[in-house]
Amino acid sequence: MSRLLIAGASSLLACAALAQPQQQQPPNPEQMKQIMQATMGAMVSVMGPMTDAVIDAQVNAAARPETAEKIAAFKKNLYDALLKKGFNAQQALQIVISTAPPAAAPSAK
Repeated sequence: MSRLLIAGASSLLACAALAQPQQQQPPNPEQMKQIMQATMGAMVSVMGPMTDAVIDAQVNAAARPETAEKIAAFKKNLYDALLKKGFNAQQALQIVISTAPPAAAPSAK
């Protein structure tokens, strides 16, 4: 029994020693460069397929008739609201033309 207690106490002390925070030196510039290169390399292999999936999802959403209906409603509501706020028809139309519909990602102009 006493051997079991001693073994348990030794295990607890070993775990406590491992749990103590280790003083680590910050990486030097060369190590940081290697870390960044490894991180970017790992990300690149995932970014291509993710980008393809996002574009596919956006194209599929844009191809649905209900999407066109929603965009048309957005543009019409915007135009009507601009007229109500005092813009003339030409100003309102110009603002509607230059306003991108809501999107998950910013549009490229």
